[in-house]
Amino acid sequence: MTVETEEQYKLKIEELQKEIAALKAKQTKRMKGERYGLCWIDVPEAFDADSRDKIPVLEELKDKAIKSDDGKPTHILIEGDNYHALTCLNYTHAGKIDVIYIDPPYNTGSDGFVYRDARFLEQFPDGTTIPREHPLRHSTWLSFMSKRLKLAKKLLSDRGVIFISIDDNEQANLKLLCDEVFGEGNFITSIIIRANSRGQTYNQIAKTHEYLLCYSRSNNSELFELEKEAELSDLNLTDNIGAFNIRELRNRNPKFGKHNRPFLFYPIYVNPKIVDKDGFSPVSLTSSGDYSVEVLPYNSEGKESCWRWGSPKSSENIKEDTLSCNLVAKIKTTGSYGIFEKYRKTTYKPKSIWDENSFLTETGTVEMRQLGFASEFDFPKPIELIKRCICLSAPKSSTVLDFFAGSGTTLHAVMKLNAEDGGKRQCILVQQKETEANICQTITYERNRRVMQGYTNSKGEAVAGLGNSLKYYRTDFVGKHSARLASDEDRILLARKAGCLISLSEDTLEELKTTSFYSLYTDAESSRLTAIYFDEDPEQFPEFVTEVGKFGKKTAVYVYTEGSAEMYGNEFEDLSGIEIKAIPRPILEIYKTLNGGL
Repeated sequence: MTVETEEQYKLKIEELQKEIAALKAKQTKRMKGERYGLCWIDVPEAFDADSRDKIPVLEELKDKAIKSDDGKPTHILIEGDNYHALTCLNYTHAGKIDVIYIDPPYNTGSDGFVYRDARFLEQFPDGTTIPREHPLRHSTWLSFMSKRLKLAKKLLSDRGVIFISIDDNEQANLKLLCDEVFGEGNFITSIIIRANSRGQTYNQIAKTHEYLLCYSRSNNSELFELEKEAELSDLNLTDNIGAFNIRELRNRNPKFGKHNRPFLFYPIYVNPKIVDKDGFSPVSLTSSGDYSVEVLPYNSEGKESCWRWGSPKSSENIKEDTLSCNLVAKIKTTGSYGIFEKYRKTTYKPKSIWDENSFLTETGTVEMRQLGFASEFDFPKPIELIKRCICLSAPKSSTVLDFFAGSGTTLHAVMKLNAEDGGKRQCILVQQKETEANICQTITYERNRRVMQGYTNSKGEAVAGLGNSLKYYRTDFVGKHSARLASDEDRILLARKAGCLISLSEDTLEELKTTSFYSLYTDAESSRLTAIYFDEDPEQFPEFVTEVGKFGKKTAVYVYTEGSAEMYGNEFEDLSGIEIKAIPRPILEIYKTLNGGL
């Protein structure tokens, strides 16, 4: 029998330790490779091929423009596939959108969701509808949505918010997809909407709800509270500041008290010598002079409770010897003093279940009928639903985007809300033709034209228009190569066709003049000019400089150059308020970064 020496034992131990370390490293590598999230088979979309071979731009349909000299915003409607429209908007509006609302296809298997699968494009050139039993039903929808949401994310401002309507068919998948695109930490909530009153009675449970997923762009996003309506009558008291009501400062939760909230247990002192018409007296956090009555947060049974505010916040809401503040005392029916907060808020935080009748899909159908559309569009979203989303997230001067515009409810909601609160919100809609009837023109555009200019409702009554203006654009393509592979000829064509992109980016939407080598645009107030010299030949440049000089106001000058635009600075040295920018390289550089490069 062989007897192993101590040295041999040590060598075996070292070998075993190395083997254990290798196994641990292998396991760690495998675990790092695993990820929690959504996985699906990426189904290639035919539009990807289009975007690889051409460069998307916008062109204006001038005969569709609606001009109202009423000082109200000019809204944007883009006809075309939203993938290409979002690509263009990534040049014109990256980081500028405050709110996105979309109502994408629900992928029910019977809602007519059409997908142009690149693998079978020759067999189905217009795409195919995706039935419920399709083996790649969810993968197709996720492939469709993923690219568009990634483009949309880049458009949101730092405080931007996106709302997405959806139902049970894809809600779970959409939640995981949005966690991946926007970040799980930016999930705000999933709101339940009572979308119909009777429900789908053919199911074992009559389903009456849909969902509204809400995500923020970053942790700088903050939703607003909503204005109260009937509750305003609760503010039935007044002081020198304004209307208020009161609520006791003592925390009524029986689980909280001095034992677990010691920092919320402290004395407040009352000055009983000052009493106003409503029985209120001023308070202080220190016992001095006339502030002689000590009040501690005891409940009705004499047990130690606590205040709702810490002493720093109470101190901020006290002004001694005056009742024009937010913390006061009053004798209760028990004969002891209570400390009260003057409640002045006229707003409230909405709950995560929205069950008002104004949010029903049938309400949206009635609204369309009143506008003169009988049955041209199925399941339109109601105005009040989108208005609430905008009220929660869009300041009065902001930009709202809907790239599944459908019947155009979002623009209608924006204009109605602006009319109610004096806002200047601008809305951008994107809607493809979909059918030979061209839904974008016959429904999306026509609906909002009536809302702007007035119409006769289904009862034969005249309804005044809300005013506002609108620019109508269509996606187009230039060149023979993608942005990544653009040739000199492609760059020249892009520069010549970039006028609408540039004017939209500068928010100077009114075309003043276009020649064979330059274009001039201004804003609605004629306070700013965008001047574009798109010809590669500098021979006509002096005339261009002369035209720019005639305007005499702040001007963004775009010049065709492969180098720095600053080389043209000497040409404008006698003019003030000039900012010189290059084309078309910045457009191409942005396009290259999108979805792996266009």
